[in-house]
Amino acid sequence: MPFIQEQGPGVIEHARGDAETSGRCEGYARRVLNALPDLVTLHTRDGTCQYCNNGLEGETIFPGEDDLVGKKIDDVLPAEVAQPAMQSIRQALNTGEMQVLEYQVLLEDTMRDYEMRLVACGDDMVLAITRDITERKKSERLKNEFVSIVSHELRTPLTSIRGSLSLITGRMAHELSPKIKGMVDIAYKNSERLVSLVNDILDIDKIESGKMIFDLKPMELMPLVEHALETNHAYAEPFGVTFALTHSLPGARVHVDEDRLMQVLANLLSNATKFSPRGGTVEASVTRHEENLRVAVSDQGPGIPEEFRARIFQKFAQADSSATRQKGGTGLGLSISKAIIERHGGKIGFASNSSSGATFFFDIPEWREREEVYGGSQHRPRILICEDTPDLASMLSIMLNYNGFNTDIAYNTIQARQFLETNQYAAMTLDLIMPGQGGIDFIRELRSQERTRHLPIVVISAIAQQGRQELEGGAFEVADWLDKTIDYQDLVAAIRRAISRKRVERPRILHVEDDVDVFEVISTMLHDMADTFHARGLQEAKSRLEREMFNLIILDLSLPDGSGLDLLPILYNPSRPPVPVIIFSAREVNRETAQKVVAVLVKSRTTNQELVETIKSQIGT
Repeated sequence: MPFIQEQGPGVIEHARGDAETSGRCEGYARRVLNALPDLVTLHTRDGTCQYCNNGLEGETIFPGEDDLVGKKIDDVLPAEVAQPAMQSIRQALNTGEMQVLEYQVLLEDTMRDYEMRLVACGDDMVLAITRDITERKKSERLKNEFVSIVSHELRTPLTSIRGSLSLITGRMAHELSPKIKGMVDIAYKNSERLVSLVNDILDIDKIESGKMIFDLKPMELMPLVEHALETNHAYAEPFGVTFALTHSLPGARVHVDEDRLMQVLANLLSNATKFSPRGGTVEASVTRHEENLRVAVSDQGPGIPEEFRARIFQKFAQADSSATRQKGGTGLGLSISKAIIERHGGKIGFASNSSSGATFFFDIPEWREREEVYGGSQHRPRILICEDTPDLASMLSIMLNYNGFNTDIAYNTIQARQFLETNQYAAMTLDLIMPGQGGIDFIRELRSQERTRHLPIVVISAIAQQGRQELEGGAFEVADWLDKTIDYQDLVAAIRRAISRKRVERPRILHVEDDVDVFEVISTMLHDMADTFHARGLQEAKSRLEREMFNLIILDLSLPDGSGLDLLPILYNPSRPPVPVIIFSAREVNRETAQKVVAVLVKSRTTNQELVETIKSQIGT
């Protein structure tokens, strides 16, 4: 097609030239153009066809030269296609740049896909090359379906297998005989290899389709590098290889997706480990290079063969030597790393000779900004102040804000009820003498409702002790009783005690997951810190959410009766207290969805420890 785009205008000009001087050229050009499988047409600015070959002759929408020449695009193509085609013609003439238009047309009860490429020929003519891409689109759809199947049908059972083996090799290893333990270790290591292979294949597809999601945030680089060295130490240990950080830049910041950058570091460190001799050292360094930060990983291996260097970042690239192939791997890691670094505005490269090891490095821009506003306040515990005296309410709010809490003020129980329906609070302060409904009755009401049954309440009232006697023996738990002459330090201490006491209660986690094995594995992981409840689909989850309260939702997306995303509007309905959601699924989500939940974890890419730590951060254990 590039030849047609470059030479086509000249060929057609010959075909339209003076018959006396170019008759033979015209016949030759027509034979060449008619031999092409594509439809080649020449259009004026208003879309009138001046020439066409018979590249797609026989298809209903493109009947042939006699039926096209002299007609406008509007006469041949459906309106929904003709309009963008005319826009492309004008754009090609105005900019001089090639335009590409893809569209679908229904032909004889079959939907067919076409691609039209348009280039300007002079000031008022446009050459259009139309190709039938139906089979290509069909192949793409089949590939996407395959990737979707791989994503869910492989990742989900792999999560169960890897999670179970991890539990056995960890908690239950002492119960196994040495022979059985060795076999389980082999199974676990190979499950990790299979997980890595599946992830690489899916990453390559996302890169090629432009669907790889990046959540870029400013952060310090050194903690990432140090964490990568620490987490990959276990991989290097069986090879007899150690890691060393030879140069660092404390305080240097980058604007990166933490998980993706860790993926690159893990790839470079694992490659260096595999090619290092036993007893060798893999060195990592962070330096400044021009206006970028350079992260380098060096090994003491055999170096990179000269004939392999030109294709080292290509997909499935592996050195041809048998010794190199014995190191394992898919040949996808460096290709993925290159795409990730380039999406960060950086570049990746290497330096090597054939006998003294190799150094792989990547450069990414250093992040600098004059002033950064930290959003830490959004993560502070929120306290509801229920007090009808504005001055006292304001003073309580200032005290708590100063000591690390966010606050809302309700001047009566009606406002308090509205706040409790729309927000989630770590605790509440309550005056017993309130307009309308009294504080004692309000406590009884709160304790009768599931969503507020365990809300820590600190009473601050002139009749605190009287109220305490009234409620004694009534099973209406109150965290503390304070008089209004309270010292602010006593108030802060009481609030902190109330919150910590609440966290002693076992959190309730609803795990929405159709795979029973995955639920059982995660339930076992969380046994010591929370009670987990299972919903196998959307309807079961909705039913439980209507009747019960939970501290956390773990949500799979691929459910037998719909998408897990359909639960988000229910969970974030203003009529119910918000509950944190962790998406734990074989599928990834777009940026908009990721911003609605506290974490998005991909099953095969998340270790048991990462999952548990993420859950801990939300349930406060």
